[in-house]
Amino acid sequence: MVEYLKSEKAFLFLLAMWIVAGVLFKPLALAIIPITLLLLRGKKQYHYMLLGLFVILTLSDSRQNFLGFAASIKDIYILFLFIFLITDRQSFSPMEKIVNRFIPYIILATFFVVFSDIIVTSLQKTLSYVLLLIVVPNYVIYTWRTLGFHAIRSFIFTAVLLLLVGFVFRVLSPGIVTLAGRYSGILGNPNGLGLFCTLLFIVFTVARDIFPDLFSNKEKYVVWGAILISLYLSGSRSAIFTIGLFIIIGYFYKITPFLGVLVFLVMVLVYQLILVNIESVIVFFNLQEYFRLETFQNASGRLIAWDFAWDQITENPLLGKGVGHTEYVFRKNYDFLAALGHQGNAHNSFLTFWIDTGLFGVLSYLFAFISFFVTGARRSRLAIPAMLAILFSAFFESWLTASLNPFTIQLVVLITILISPAFSEEHIEAMEEESEEEGEFDEESETESPYTEPI
Repeated sequence: MVEYLKSEKAFLFLLAMWIVAGVLFKPLALAIIPITLLLLRGKKQYHYMLLGLFVILTLSDSRQNFLGFAASIKDIYILFLFIFLITDRQSFSPMEKIVNRFIPYIILATFFVVFSDIIVTSLQKTLSYVLLLIVVPNYVIYTWRTLGFHAIRSFIFTAVLLLLVGFVFRVLSPGIVTLAGRYSGILGNPNGLGLFCTLLFIVFTVARDIFPDLFSNKEKYVVWGAILISLYLSGSRSAIFTIGLFIIIGYFYKITPFLGVLVFLVMVLVYQLILVNIESVIVFFNLQEYFRLETFQNASGRLIAWDFAWDQITENPLLGKGVGHTEYVFRKNYDFLAALGHQGNAHNSFLTFWIDTGLFGVLSYLFAFISFFVTGARRSRLAIPAMLAILFSAFFESWLTASLNPFTIQLVVLITILISPAFSEEHIEAMEEESEEEGEFDEESETESPYTEPI
């Protein structure tokens, strides 16, 4: 972590400048950020741009007014990155085309915009998803080609830094990182923090599986510590269960894939039995308050949301009403749902996909999504466990249907590492040989990572 702070001090200074400008005077940040992006483009510092996008998306999830500049600039930010990608194709060649597998879904999503009650918003959300799928994989691969292992390390450590900042505020100004008595870090809500930690844990674990020596022992403890402490403080039940599920499936899947999938299916089939018995376990250990046992039966209002969402689907299962319609219809019926005990969105990515893009929309998205991890299973035995854990998480939150958030970008980074030819074993071996020739490896060291310097 110390090495990260030293190697990325220029980026951290730039980031601090953006935040100070945004806190003091929002229009100033809206002017400074595009200008600095243009300056970075001149020096081809695409590495900083990718990290900056990740930070901006994380800050945009905050409920604090003084960070409102991040939500206002994120659309412009990713558009700038797309323009740079198109105008500097030589630097990014050969281009990664992960987006191609999503073409059927994109076509359907675009078509259903016609039926939307919020046409402009729906079109913007569809476009932003496309831009994310084009921009992020290509920027990840560019940084990998130019910086090697440092590219992955810096992305993960940037996420850890965001978690550590939350700890600092918890001491200095708890109100900024607390919502309804629960710790949310710099994310918008505790469940968002839990989801952030879940995806970071999966990305970190898969990265270590593919690159075993990527982090030193001390660095592993820092990452694990930041994630687990944040997870505990958030009290996010779905996040805790998802990470547990990932660990269990991953353990058995490494023994044999059949056993791993079988364990997952068994856990899904006996899910209701687990729910009934887990309440007794929670009471036995006197953890009722931490796990909010009073909201367990209705899943914190999710059952109400799912019933309402299903009513919307049954009106016309085949046709959707455009990306963003679910959020619109839930907001429109806020008072009605609040009276029943629910606040928020559908809390289910699959129901949201179905409402927005119809039956064939959700099926086409899932087909593309699953295909990535099936392909990635050739590179890591944790690919399928990661896929199952993410699908489980998406069943309780609608994050998968949105693009410009701090969660989907982590998913796209994970997919890129799993399937891109740039991360092939042959390419990694070539990079390691090059590093050994340049004297960057210290094979006798067991406490320091061999990848502390950019390659």
